[in-house]
Amino acid sequence: MVVAPWFGPLAVTLLMQLSCAFLVRVIPVIGPVVTESAGVPAERIGHLAALHTAGTMWFLVCGAPLLHRYGPVRSLQLGGLVGALGLLLTLTDAWPLIMLSALLVGLGYGPAPPAGSDVLARHTPKQHRGVIFSIKQAGVPLGGALAGLLVPPLVAAFGWRTALAVAALFALLPVLAVQHWRASLDADRAKGQRLSVATLLSLDNLRQPFRAVTASPRLTRLSAVGFAFAVAQGCLFSFQATFLNVEIGLSLAAAGSLFALGQGVGVPGRVFVGWVADRLGSGVRMLLLLALGSGTMMIVTALITPAWPPAAIAAASALAGLTVGTWNGVYLAEVASAAKPEAVGEATSGSTFLTFIGYVVGPFVFALIVGWTGSYAPAFIAAGALPLLGALVLMRLR
Repeated sequence: MVVAPWFGPLAVTLLMQLSCAFLVRVIPVIGPVVTESAGVPAERIGHLAALHTAGTMWFLVCGAPLLHRYGPVRSLQLGGLVGALGLLLTLTDAWPLIMLSALLVGLGYGPAPPAGSDVLARHTPKQHRGVIFSIKQAGVPLGGALAGLLVPPLVAAFGWRTALAVAALFALLPVLAVQHWRASLDADRAKGQRLSVATLLSLDNLRQPFRAVTASPRLTRLSAVGFAFAVAQGCLFSFQATFLNVEIGLSLAAAGSLFALGQGVGVPGRVFVGWVADRLGSGVRMLLLLALGSGTMMIVTALITPAWPPAAIAAASALAGLTVGTWNGVYLAEVASAAKPEAVGEATSGSTFLTFIGYVVGPFVFALIVGWTGSYAPAFIAAGALPLLGALVLMRLR
């Protein structure tokens, strides 16, 4: 049986993407149990989500020397190890250590975007990058789904400490599984790259991801579009279930099911939009369609009222998941294509850093708009306006 040369690189990046996404979602799916044991209010789980993001952004800014020295596969393995060990810190019951745990889990996620893009850009044919990058990015919702399916039943059966220990061991399995490909995929690593705290925190190193982005007007514009996509996605994923429960009057179970529907559509949806991008021969054209669809579905979400039939709300939730939640793989493929071959990792780090700012700023401003207006509709419309503006930028890129 002949195996395509890109199969190994895809398997490595998909497995590690799934593992890192799984680790990030473990604590949120059992948040109330952890906060109760630590003796803090349940809403403090939001602090851990912020620290996850902060840890990832920290690596994106200063992790380039690590990628050069050890190679992308070893960097992914080290990230998985740091994330699993970080998760185990949660077993202490001490809130400061649990916060450190969240930071380490986020830091462990950090290598996934730049290292994954570096591997795939070097080992996949350009005409198939859309679908291959999207398959890799499908590991994000898949990892979250596995966390939701596996961890709560373990908590119910054995207690939350045992569940977290099992989750950490489960996340380490891909770290061991990808070792087979390490030698070949990391063959070009820069063994002479110096590693020290001074090197990682030097001003020159901290500037490197942003220099890679601003070196190309195309990359700069793509990064601005990524920020717009991230605002809409972050707002939808953060507030959809609460909106359906509080403002539309659905039960928590029904709202959660509709949220899960949108997430579930996102797994095959990411692969589908990547395949379409390759068939169109243009990732930018696919991103343009997704930008128009994302903005439209955010506005449609704002228009939902308690009078809507359940089937219509379910259809809107599924279409929102298909449009707002599936752009990531095609976007990363376009960033890799626009970057210089030797700077794919740095360009992906800088561009992803800007998208993560969208994930932080978007929900924060969304909450402010809800507070000012007393309604979720204006906030959804405002978040949907950004992808529509991004569509104008993508029209120029075409």
